[in-house]
Amino acid sequence: MTLNPVRPFVSAVVLATLTALAGCDTRTQNPMMQTIPTDAEKWQDKLGDTLEQLSEEDRQLLSRYMLRMRLSDAYEKGAVPRITIGRALEQQRKYEALHPDNPTGKKSPVTTAVQPDNYPITLLPAKTSENDSLNNVKLSFVLSNEGQTAVKSFKGTLMLRYPAFEKPKPVVIPFTLFDPPMSPKQSRKMEADVSITDINVMKAIQNPQNIEIEITKGAMVLEDGREIVFK
Repeated sequence: MTLNPVRPFVSAVVLATLTALAGCDTRTQNPMMQTIPTDAEKWQDKLGDTLEQLSEEDRQLLSRYMLRMRLSDAYEKGAVPRITIGRALEQQRKYEALHPDNPTGKKSPVTTAVQPDNYPITLLPAKTSENDSLNNVKLSFVLSNEGQTAVKSFKGTLMLRYPAFEKPKPVVIPFTLFDPPMSPKQSRKMEADVSITDINVMKAIQNPQNIEIEITKGAMVLEDGREIVFK
């Protein structure tokens, strides 16, 4: 007689445990099923752990998809589609097959022809705190190889320009080795630690689609041994 009241409680505990484990397995084993938020400002917060589960190739492909969405009419109209990572990767592959010379969309204001020899650079949204007067921020840039030869390495200084900036913001990219070399039509990420005191710069790097980026000096080594020097 004393066992009957306990059964519902035990069942509930087991069910809750299985549900929790199932949820963990879904997040861990099925990153392709993760839904990308329709609010682009939440992409970094919501997808950070999931991105770590993807291959480097899929991370770069997804980064180009997200950048293309931010630069699209859908983003301007506040109508970014709700989609899973797996579906987004599939769509981006199809898009790049049709537009191999423009994987992020021709409207991109940050991949204009300010870069010599077809090596555009884009800035990914940075996670920062607007409450701090001094911020040490890690910025992530995507270098695209639209040339004819694979790229082995890059180092240099980038100049970030935006109308609201008091003056252009220089960013030093340390020597970055691409292993394996970055083939034509591919993109790779580069990172730099930057100290920022200008609140306008802080706001801009959180939503950087209108920032113009120029390589002011540096060097790029190609797989065939040639070196491209930026001055």
